[in-house]
Amino acid sequence: MSQNSLIISSPFECPTHHWQRNPQNSQLVLQEGRRSASYEIFDTRSNTLQTKELDLVNRIRQRVNEWREADYPGITAITRHLLTHWYDKETTRPYEFYFCQIEAIETLIWHVEATPEFKQGIAIQGDGGEWERLCNKMATGSGKTTQLPQIAMLAGRGLTGMIGHTQPRRLAARSVSQRIAEEVGEKLGESIGFKIRFNEQGSQDSIVRLMTDGILLAELTNDRFLSKYDTIIIDEAHERSLNIDFIMGYLKQLLPKRPDLKVIVTSATLDVNRFSQYFYNAPVFEVEGRSFPVELRYRPISELSIGGSDDDEFDDFEENLPRAVVKAVEECFADADAKGHPEHADILIFSSTEQEIRELQETLQKHGPRHTEILPLYARLALAEQQKIFSPSGKGRRIIIATNVAETALTVPNIRYVIDSGFARLSRYNYRSRVQRLPIEAISQAAANQRKGRCGRIAAGVCIRLYSEEDFQSRPEFTEPEIKRTNLASVILQMQSLGLGNLEDFDFIEPPDFRLVNDGRKLLVELGALSSLSSNSSPTGRGELLLPVGEGWDEGKRKASGNLTKVGQMMARMPIDPRLARMLIGGAHFGVLKETLIIVSALAIQDPRERPADKQMQADQKHALFKEADSDFLFYLKLWNTIQTSPDTQSESKRRQFARQHFLSWLRLREWKQTHQQLVELAEGLKLSFNEKAANYENLHRALLTGLLSFIANKTDERNTFMAVRQQKAKVFPASTLHKTNTAWIMAFEMVETSQVYLRTLAKIDPEWILLAARDLLKYHYFEPHWSKKAGIVNAYAQISLFGLIIEPKRMINFEKVDQPAAHEIFLRDALTTGNLGTTPPFLKHNLLKLEEVERVEDKLRRRDLVVDEETIYQFYAEKVPTEIASRSSFEDWRATVEPEHPRYLFVEDDALWMNDRPTTQQFPDFLHNGQLRLAASYRFDPSHDEDGATVKIPVQALPQVDEKLWSWGIPGWRQDLIEALLKALPKDKRRNLVPIPDTTRKLIQAIDAVHLREHLFQYLAFALRGEQITEKDFSFERIDQYLIPFIKVVDEKGKLIAQGRDLDELKARCRVETHRPVKQQAGEFQTFPENFIFEASQKVTGVVVKQYQALVPNKAFADLDVKDESGVVIQTFNDQDEAIRLHRDGIIRLVHMQLGDLIRQLKKQISKPLALAYSPLGDRAKLEQMLVYATLQVSIKELPKNANEFEQLVTDVKKQFLAHGQQTLADLTEVYTQWQQVRRELLLLDQAIFGRSIDDIEDQLDLMSLADFVYSRPAEIWQEYPRYLKALLLRLDRLPNNLQRDLAAINDVDPWMDKVFKFKNDSKIKEMYLMLEEFRISLFSQPMKTKLPISPTRLQKLWDRLAIG
Repeated sequence: MSQNSLIISSPFECPTHHWQRNPQNSQLVLQEGRRSASYEIFDTRSNTLQTKELDLVNRIRQRVNEWREADYPGITAITRHLLTHWYDKETTRPYEFYFCQIEAIETLIWHVEATPEFKQGIAIQGDGGEWERLCNKMATGSGKTTQLPQIAMLAGRGLTGMIGHTQPRRLAARSVSQRIAEEVGEKLGESIGFKIRFNEQGSQDSIVRLMTDGILLAELTNDRFLSKYDTIIIDEAHERSLNIDFIMGYLKQLLPKRPDLKVIVTSATLDVNRFSQYFYNAPVFEVEGRSFPVELRYRPISELSIGGSDDDEFDDFEENLPRAVVKAVEECFADADAKGHPEHADILIFSSTEQEIRELQETLQKHGPRHTEILPLYARLALAEQQKIFSPSGKGRRIIIATNVAETALTVPNIRYVIDSGFARLSRYNYRSRVQRLPIEAISQAAANQRKGRCGRIAAGVCIRLYSEEDFQSRPEFTEPEIKRTNLASVILQMQSLGLGNLEDFDFIEPPDFRLVNDGRKLLVELGALSSLSSNSSPTGRGELLLPVGEGWDEGKRKASGNLTKVGQMMARMPIDPRLARMLIGGAHFGVLKETLIIVSALAIQDPRERPADKQMQADQKHALFKEADSDFLFYLKLWNTIQTSPDTQSESKRRQFARQHFLSWLRLREWKQTHQQLVELAEGLKLSFNEKAANYENLHRALLTGLLSFIANKTDERNTFMAVRQQKAKVFPASTLHKTNTAWIMAFEMVETSQVYLRTLAKIDPEWILLAARDLLKYHYFEPHWSKKAGIVNAYAQISLFGLIIEPKRMINFEKVDQPAAHEIFLRDALTTGNLGTTPPFLKHNLLKLEEVERVEDKLRRRDLVVDEETIYQFYAEKVPTEIASRSSFEDWRATVEPEHPRYLFVEDDALWMNDRPTTQQFPDFLHNGQLRLAASYRFDPSHDEDGATVKIPVQALPQVDEKLWSWGIPGWRQDLIEALLKALPKDKRRNLVPIPDTTRKLIQAIDAVHLREHLFQYLAFALRGEQITEKDFSFERIDQYLIPFIKVVDEKGKLIAQGRDLDELKARCRVETHRPVKQQAGEFQTFPENFIFEASQKVTGVVVKQYQALVPNKAFADLDVKDESGVVIQTFNDQDEAIRLHRDGIIRLVHMQLGDLIRQLKKQISKPLALAYSPLGDRAKLEQMLVYATLQVSIKELPKNANEFEQLVTDVKKQFLAHGQQTLADLTEVYTQWQQVRRELLLLDQAIFGRSIDDIEDQLDLMSLADFVYSRPAEIWQEYPRYLKALLLRLDRLPNNLQRDLAAINDVDPWMDKVFKFKNDSKIKEMYLMLEEFRISLFSQPMKTKLPISPTRLQKLWDRLAIG
């Protein structure tokens, strides 16, 4: 096995000159000749460096030298020609070979071709016995990349198969193949070819094929034994990419099966011991290289060891980096001056990021040395900018600032100095958030040595490290392999496709983290490439259902390999990222394959857009020409269509010019086109169907979404911030067309963490697309299952999430499909038991009526122990209805099969509803009688509800007709409870005489008769308990349980609720406007009594018979009538009888007034001048005349006519007595206004300062009289008393000067009553109170006068309580 593998490592040493350390001062001295192979070790006992000779290497050198001096015996003529060709200085070659390169090749050829021991398959023997290791050192740039394939050719390899030579980068594969072809003197594509992704140049006769490691990995799909190769060379193995680790693991398994296959693994910095042990202790060849040493200088910025950008100290490092770089550059140029080559001092500076490069470039341009060209170098650099670096003009010094892209493979010419910052941006995959993090981390020792090796190639070099030597020694020896920090989906997919078993069981050099393995497998399940089903289960995953299969598809290949789905098999055949492969399959499924191919091929390469540092704004403007509003993906589609169809891009030169004008990389555009062509051929080979019609937005983005389910995000309340899957917050990349938009849902091609997490390459999506694409990946949380009466099924709400991101917060679903037993129970409880089935079949109607009947009994009796509960009804249905029934349709189907034979199968019997015998409810009528009103009542037993107790609906038209006295007795069945509650609510001093209250209540109930029921309950109780000094005022409905008082709902004629409550008086007051306004008005105006007038009639309103009253209402108020005014009356209908009578009186007065004529004129002439003069402060004579006429008619009309005959009789009677009544009325008015003038004069004579309170009281009394128009606002029985009240007032004024103190005391007694009368002066019931109040004033202020009735404060209080005003 040791003969099948060859590992070469190349430290940077000098084979022709060497540096010798002076033992006295430890300084390095350049010595002629070759340093013997040795190494130094520090002896801790003597504190000195000990030098140990490598005898094996020295003996090999000696034998090779002897072999060279003997003119290469034992080799073929072709090999001899090649060896002499390398020494030929006159041969025209692109460049000269270093001696170390030739010597290394000589050593290998000597060992392979000229050494007898090797040919015989035995170990080389020397003086010291068996040589356990063979070491040939080849430094970076020593020629191993180009010479190893040629050595293999000279050794006879490449005959039975090609020599495969891998490179980590496509650029290196192309350039190395070109160099090898030039060296062997052939045209590229003949013996020497290359194959990179979607680009190949070579033939069937090619001996050497340069390729990327990804190409070799892809070839395993169709050539599992790599039968087309007899030699595999893996170059730059130290990079330990994911592909390299997998290929080497595969080769280790393959070598025992192919002993003829030779494998060479090369690198400049490699853990040789680990690789040797991995390949069964394979021999290690270490070949020394370079002739020029590299001096190391440590110039640390920070004394601390900084791990990366996550450390707090990194900010200080970044801040001090520009100054340190400027200082290091000055040191390099000073060193060049000191060594005598100031014009040859090109510097390569390693930086971490592109932004840092731009900052350092700007700093060096401002503060660096003059006459120096400063150039950036990074992966996305435009081609023209790259040419400046790799094709120097030779004019002056240069400073190249590069990322770690310049560490390996690329050789920047003329570099003599390297400045190493010690950091690089490394890609790390976060398996938790699925974010590709790009943190800045400290580089390993191997990477640092790679950077050091960029100088010392053309002359002695200097490497300045901006970190300490202790920091360097503390760093890991090698860079962590990619397999430990990246997503493993592609490897798992290939392994499944190749049948290599589980990744955990695969023999890697370093096994990956099991969490990354699980995440990679989850990603493949997400993409539908892997099925989580066992091998004996039928596949129903998305990988099986969404696969578009074209004609001719091999049925045998459709079966999954292990748990690899058909989609996964197709993805495994595509040498691209699994996400991109899934998009292509989705594109075929949605009929948008043509457009998907364009977008996927663009995503598979580097972005073709360029943004030169000095023309970023112009570049952005040009790129904006191809942007679309809602999707960054459409940029590529629009750009592609423009390039394909625009007249400006129809030739090669025009396309180059177009790319240059629009800041696009021509090489990447060409690569895009080639990639697209290869993908098209691949799709055709997989029989994917191409679309003919142009793709619409939805189908195209749904196809792309199949590969991007991990990169969906929803807008949050934070500005420009989205919530992505796994609760990861991210921001939209500023260059996106969706930046600063209000898009709710987006998908992204990638989620990258730099300074913060960014979503890149976005598109607006509909969340419904996610639900359709994710399917079995969705997580459902079900809540609030309920019966839907409208739909006839049991519904529930589902919160749907994908990887922790809520897609649909509340979606209605059929709960029967989720939990059938629970849905069956909900159906029985909420559909059948409660009667909400949605239809009312006979059994349900019967059962509901029975339940309603018994529930009404419980509500009336306020008990919940009379009727069986819902659980009993549920159990009844549960025993009858099969468990599979959970919807209305299935229930009806089942019922149709049962009821023909058992019609009453689901009928509930009466006996099953009652716990015991049925009680009586006669005392709880369904209709309450109040006078002639019959009001419907319903009952509810729910103490927490506002409508607890009895609820009575009263039409607003009937509200005025409800008698408060009858209403106060409440519901007959609760009357005893009502009286008992009222007694318990009495004040304690009065309640103690009634105990035991239940006994007192029974006695009161037994004493009630029909007469008592016509008076107010409080009045009855006060009268019955008068011996205990209890009055009506002591009782209140507010201090008892509210259910004892009926709850009133006032409704209009359409049944709409107007007001509600338990206080009847309050409801009447609130609805006064509705109850006192006319219900309707008949057409027409009348000057005489109409024939069709009917004062009282009945009408049914919302089921209640209500009395309504007609009235003749004047069109104009009497006070506003003109002398010749002919306005008459109209017929209006009222619900309130008192309001109808009040307005009807005014209408009759107006009609009678129109019949009097000369009598009115005669009455007006009798008004004396003194009366007119006395009235003049209040109005003119015409107003006085109108008042006189109205007052006379008011006195003359006693009974109101209700028909035309009665009206004619009234007119006749009025005419007979009109003038006589007029004389009396005139006398009253004359007396009123004459005495009023006297009162005014007396008031003017009083001193306001002394008699102020008395004056105010007198003026209040006059205000209550409304002397300006009292005849319109006061009934005749009141204003006819005015002369007497004014006479008493004059008597008071006469006595006032000598009776002031007594007058003030009387004012204190009368003031509370005056306040009450003033407050409620518009209340219809205040008339009686006003008359008694005036009598009370006479008794207080005018005692010589006699009152008309006994009067006292007690009598006033009793009257006030009885009237219950306010």
